[in-house]
Amino acid sequence: MPPIHLLPVELLTRIFHLGVDSDPLPDDRPPEHRPFEVLVSHVCRHWRHIALHTPHLWTTVHFRLKSHIDRGRAYLSRNARLPIDIYVDTCAEDTAKHRKDLIFRDSFMPTFDVVLPHIDRWREFHLKVADLECKGSARKVLNTCGPAPLLRTLQLWHVQNWESPERLFGAIGPPPVVVFGGHLPRLKNIILQGVNLPWTSSPFLSNLTAIEYALHSDDVRMPWEQWRHMLVSSPNLERLCLHYSGPRAKSSGGSPPDGIEWWGADPPAPDDVIPPGVQLPPAADPVLLPRLQEIQLHDLDSDYLIALFRTLDAPHLRALHLELDTEDQDFTPFVQYLVAPPLALVKSPHHHHHANGDAHDGPSSLHRNASRPKFPHLKSLTVSALTCSLESWRALLESAPELTRLEADFLGTPESAFDVL
Repeated sequence: MPPIHLLPVELLTRIFHLGVDSDPLPDDRPPEHRPFEVLVSHVCRHWRHIALHTPHLWTTVHFRLKSHIDRGRAYLSRNARLPIDIYVDTCAEDTAKHRKDLIFRDSFMPTFDVVLPHIDRWREFHLKVADLECKGSARKVLNTCGPAPLLRTLQLWHVQNWESPERLFGAIGPPPVVVFGGHLPRLKNIILQGVNLPWTSSPFLSNLTAIEYALHSDDVRMPWEQWRHMLVSSPNLERLCLHYSGPRAKSSGGSPPDGIEWWGADPPAPDDVIPPGVQLPPAADPVLLPRLQEIQLHDLDSDYLIALFRTLDAPHLRALHLELDTEDQDFTPFVQYLVAPPLALVKSPHHHHHANGDAHDGPSSLHRNASRPKFPHLKSLTVSALTCSLESWRALLESAPELTRLEADFLGTPESAFDVL
């Protein structure tokens, strides 16, 4: 008997568990990659028997090729009870003309025929479409599939070549549809790229730990009320990534305004007189996100970012990634804001004490909080693209005394920016 066969089945099973858990995620695998579970099940008869009877090896079901439809059925038969992670990766029309083996329009619905009967076990669902007809089929499936009670991660990705930010900004698509019946009670991670939801009919956008929004024209972005509610109801949020997305910039005309440009407007100057009954700018009452550790920002305007950050308070942020290569735009004001946000005007109650010792709250008064860096405990700063003055860059570094990791690849910034290090 070969020595490898002398290993206890329990030990081999444990090794197989570790191997499949260390395999790259489907999104990170090269096309020629063979999944670990497939490799170990083809070594010998003994290993294959163990692998086929280890359900943990078959929890990730990835569809990219048409042949993966039959493979998916096999995976689900080998794992009939554990939660499953589903990846559906379709191709564009131009690609389908040359690659008949890839999942496209004719094989889109057969793919879902395999996984929909197991929707009660979905733990992660990742869908990428690059074709409008496939997108239409996806809208129908997700609108009629019903709840996914165990789903923790939802990624919906529509890839389209907009050619310019201006075309994306003004793009108008079909009205969004309610997905999963609006019922995803365990959702923690939401990734939407080029896909928007009916925000007021998506109650599962709460109690989140990771939010990634990308490539949303302004008219389909979340109105301020829904954006704020999502953050307020997600006190355990740890990661926020915005790539040409976020709350709506311009108000749609309702009252109160629903755009961040109004809600994140400049606070009053120190000598301004605030008339009775006039609402203070909401920047005086930012959303506290005590567990937010990482923010990534891509392709957003300086004024928009300042307005956005006036509405957020992330005192324990550790990592900031900036890729701000918006053409012909100077981000010095935004960097200066990060270094020293303007003093905020806030309300505080007056406490009136009576002769008998009783006290009660009287009319509120106004005072200003002391200014400090926006993220005083920053430890990691990654700058892939940023145009700003040398002085603001130096001030940003000086405002982060706990910084231990810096990656910088500037566009439009003088080489002397590295001299301050």
